[in-house]
Formats: sequence, structure tokens, C-alpha cells
Amino acid sequence: MNLTSDLLDLMLKASNLSRWQFIQHYSIPPLVAVPRLPAALLPVFGLLYVLIFGLAVVGNGAVLVLLCRRKALQSPSTFYICSLAFSDLLIGIVCVPASLLQHFFKNWLAGDFLCKLVPFLQVTAIATSILSMTCIAVERFQGILYPLHVRNSYILHSSIMMLAAVWMVALAIAAPMWFVQKVEVKYDFLFDVHHTSCLEVWPNRQWRQSYTVCLSVMFFLVPLVTIAILYGKIMRELWGKHRIHEAVFQTLPGSEINKITRRKSRAVKMMATVVLLFGVCWAPFHLVSLLLDYEKLNLDLDSEFLLLSLVQILGFSNSVCNPVVYAALNTNFKRDLLALLTQRWILCFRRRRIRVGVSVMELRNTTEKTERRAGVQPWSKVAWDTENSVAPVTNGARSKSFNPMVVLGAIWPSKNSGTVILNVTDPVHVDATHQKRVGIPSA
Repeated sequence: MNLTSDLLDLMLKASNLSRWQFIQHYSIPPLVAVPRLPAALLPVFGLLYVLIFGLAVVGNGAVLVLLCRRKALQSPSTFYICSLAFSDLLIGIVCVPASLLQHFFKNWLAGDFLCKLVPFLQVTAIATSILSMTCIAVERFQGILYPLHVRNSYILHSSIMMLAAVWMVALAIAAPMWFVQKVEVKYDFLFDVHHTSCLEVWPNRQWRQSYTVCLSVMFFLVPLVTIAILYGKIMRELWGKHRIHEAVFQTLPGSEINKITRRKSRAVKMMATVVLLFGVCWAPFHLVSLLLDYEKLNLDLDSEFLLLSLVQILGFSNSVCNPVVYAALNTNFKRDLLALLTQRWILCFRRRRIRVGVSVMELRNTTEKTERRAGVQPWSKVAWDTENSVAPVTNGARSKSFNPMVVLGAIWPSKNSGTVILNVTDPVHVDATHQKRVGIPSA
């Protein structure tokens, strides 16, 4: 029997019970089911979401700063690494906080725009990440197995075009989320409460199943298989007994050959680790989504919500993995990251010392102010004594040993400083003149 509002009023009059007495007496569940996490798991999920948010924002933000502030973007692979970092940053800034609010509040509080934006960005970030890693694998495959068939200018131009195509495809595949995500308000007349929720509203179940299959196969399974095949060929080339382009290496000194081989090996290991972690983190999410859409899991609503929350937070944790991999497997990134953090800390410390020095100067007596107007050194030694052991000025003139450009250099890095390439090195390209000189046949 379907309980309606009119039928409820009749039953309340007949039983001579209040609404709450009637609910407790007959143990009637809410008419609008709102899935919730177990209360014991809420602090755990909250802590995990806060950690993922902080580490993802700091780690991926540092990657973007280190790669974009210098000339590292001359490397084609760096464009794709920046794309990975930006995708993870989007998940950390937008998706993680919205999911955290959804777990701790019964109603959707973020409005209709974020209801559409959060799933849209999640699908976009997942698609751009896997497609960017596929582009890196293709670029490494061409550079290591066929180094004579490409030119640097061509690779750089094609990388920019390919990255633009990756984002356009990702935005296109995520576009349906703008139309199916809706904010719905449902009224539970039994408990007399309104529930606001953000839901996927598809015209029919078949459309949703087709979309989930498309995402899982075309934007997860197929790219992963392609990447595995490409890296398998690359590893066989790097660690095999015979090299396809041995003639190129014979023209180089032995130390250079070993250096190039080591750099390429480290680059392949690093990117293979990134791909492996991506697959491990997001495979459960795709699998559970398929099983839920095809109703293969016989679970109650709360259990389904808990399972989906677990695989989702596992997928979000991948946003933290890439900066950790870069720092663990790349000494250049680790060094420049520590230099960046140390530089900012020292800069803040210097500014505080400067403020202290200025406050001391402002408290000097009238005689000292008169001497300063007469040409006495105006800089406070409290503010600058850590810079190259600057001696105090005693002759009434500004010390020549003080160089204000030292402070400017701490704020704006030199253009001649080292470039962070994350060891995703470009292949050694040999032009036609060099080919003829060493006797290598042209492609």
C-alpha cells in the first residue's frame, strides 16, 4: 500500500496519535531515503579529505610553479606533465571539498552550478590525465625508437596541438554531465522535512549505462593497454641487448652514451610508475560504477554509498601521487622543490627582519635623525646583518659592500638558473648534415 498525505491524515485521526507517536509505534522508515556514512567513519573520511586537499594543492602547485616559471616548457613532455598537474589540481580544489561537504551534510549546499561543475571537472580531469599519459608514452616511444624521424621544432608544435586536442576531447566527453546533473528537492510528508540532493537524472537507464561503459573502455581501459604496449617496447629497447640505432651512439663518447641511457631509463621508470598508480587508484572506481549501473551489487542504499565513497576517495588520492613520485625518483625536482620552499621561508624571514630593523630606526633620537639627513647610512644593521656579513657603516656614507640586487635575486630567480625537466628528456635529434657526416642513412 502506497502511503499518501491524505491517507496519513486519516490514519492519524483514526489512531488518535500524533505524527511522531505514529512513526514510532509502527516503525515507519523515512519516505525519502538519504544515504549516509556510518558515524564512526566520518572523522576518518574528514581527515583523509583534508590531507588529500592540502597535499594535492601544495604538491601540484609546486610542480606547476617549478615548470612554468623557467624555460622548462621548451621540452614537449613538460607540457603533458603540466597538464597532469593541472588536472590533479582541479580535483583537489573543486571535487575534494564538494565531496567532503556531501558526506558531512544531509542536504546539497553548493547550489545548482557546483552540482554540474564538480562531476564535469571530475570526468574532465580523469580523461585529460589518462590521455596526457598516453601522449607522453607516444612521445617517448618516438623519441627512443625513432630519434631520426622527428625534429625538435616539429615535436614542440605537435605537442601543443596534441595537448589542445586532449583537453577538447576531455571537455566534450564530460559535456553530458552539464545536462544530467540536477538539484532536486524532495518532500517527506511523513517526517515533514525537505531534502535537497544533487543527482544524475538520465532519460533512461540505457543511456547512463552506455555513458559509463564509454568512459570505462575508451578513456581508461584502451589508453592503459596502449600505454602498456608502448612502454613494453621502450623497455625492451633500453634494456635489450641490441639497439635499433646503435650507429647514433657510436658517434658519442662512452660517458655521454651512459648518461643518455640512464636519463631515459629514469624517465621511463618515473612515468611508468605514474601510470601504474593511476590505474590502481581509478580502476576500482570504474569497476564499481559499472557494477552499480548494471545492478550487479545486491547492497542496500547505505552500503552502496559507502562503497562508492571508498573508491572515490581512492581515486582522489591519485592527485597526491604524482608529486610524490617526482620527488622520489627525480633528484632535480627534489632539489628545486626544497630550494623553492627554503627560498620562500628565507624571504619571509628577511621581511620580518626588515620590519624589525625599521622599527628600531624609527625609535632613534633626534641627533641620529639629523645625522641621517646629513648622509649617514640609513639601512639598519638589524635588517641586513645576515647578508654577506655586511659591516656597519662608520664613515657616514653608504657601504659599497651592500648590494640591493641580492634581495631582488631572492625574489626573482635568475634566467640562467637550471631548468626542471623532471628527467623526461627529449631524444637526441640528428639533423641531415650530421647524418651525412657520420654516414647514417636518412629516413
